[in-house]
Amino acid sequence: MKTQNLIALFLFCFISIGSTNATDKENEPKLNDKKATKATNALYQKLSQVSAEGKTIFGHQDDLAYGYHWWGNGSDVKNVTGDYPGLYGWDMGEIGNDKNLDGVLFSDIKKYIKEAYARGGMTTLSWHMINLKAKTSSWDTTRVVDEMLKGGKYHEDFLKKLDLFADFVNDLEIDGEKIPVLFRPWHEHNGSWFWWGGKNVTEEDYKSLWQFTVKYLRDKKKIHHLIYVYSTDAFQTEEQYLERFPGDEYVDVLGFDDYGAFRENATPEREAWVINELEIVAKLADKKGKVCAFSESGLEAVTDDTFFTEKLLPKLNHNEWTKKAAYMMLWRNANYEKEQRDHFYVPYKGHSSASDFIKFVEDPSILLESELSKMKVN
Repeated sequence: MKTQNLIALFLFCFISIGSTNATDKENEPKLNDKKATKATNALYQKLSQVSAEGKTIFGHQDDLAYGYHWWGNGSDVKNVTGDYPGLYGWDMGEIGNDKNLDGVLFSDIKKYIKEAYARGGMTTLSWHMINLKAKTSSWDTTRVVDEMLKGGKYHEDFLKKLDLFADFVNDLEIDGEKIPVLFRPWHEHNGSWFWWGGKNVTEEDYKSLWQFTVKYLRDKKKIHHLIYVYSTDAFQTEEQYLERFPGDEYVDVLGFDDYGAFRENATPEREAWVINELEIVAKLADKKGKVCAFSESGLEAVTDDTFFTEKLLPKLNHNEWTKKAAYMMLWRNANYEKEQRDHFYVPYKGHSSASDFIKFVEDPSILLESELSKMKVN
């Protein structure tokens, strides 16, 4: 081959490789908030990389605050596996009081978030806000959303709640750096058990509620360390998933919750929903340039000793699309002495499913905190 041909071939390959890398970079998910902090962008990039590598960060609600047989400063996940979860979930319900709806001091939640971040862990916040009209709970389905929007009777009350939340997240800081947080408001909205969901609110009012929340926190309160997570309950089609979607410019992570697929009486067909849901959300995230997640799930009381390796892991690793869930979170381990019920989703030390859980987290696709903290963003 002539020298000029070799040179031309080399230049073609060099340019092609460079163009491919540039294109890949251009297609990487990016946050909507153009003023997002450096740490927040870094967290989002890490989530994107985890997803691209076919791995999943394991999360647990209220993990550090209490467990099945203890209260205050611990971790059932660490007690069983020797490592902390990579993701910690906390709820803002009852903000304005000393304790949240699960009885955890908000001051302690701040402490736990800071400790986890210092170790390399991530945080996601949900919010079971009280019904501002009935002055009760999230589960009071009295219609109220239309009266919370601008000009409504409860709009000022809504602003006060958002201000309390803004004060809380603004206090999440280490050495002058704001701690990035995955914020998952108004979740499971395709069901009708919360005042912001289903038949309790119109589609347009739900979208307006979501959009106002983002604009108020980001633009009015100047909070730039939040990553916004859209999270439905179980669904079957892309159309159902997007029914109340507030718009690409208001969402950074596409997630969903599904408990029904793992209940003891779930049929094989119902179990298979999870695979379908993971595929739909992953493909939408890919198309929209966002990150996808399995934002809440689990089997209450872990009544199947092989649940983690025989039910959950095969769903997450079913194919190239289901492997794209950047994180998945199991619900809390209620303290038995306080609540007198078997409401736990991760085995405590000595539980019959503990060995299976250890096998689950040892799978190369599952990331706990120590592995997550060592991961470098490309």
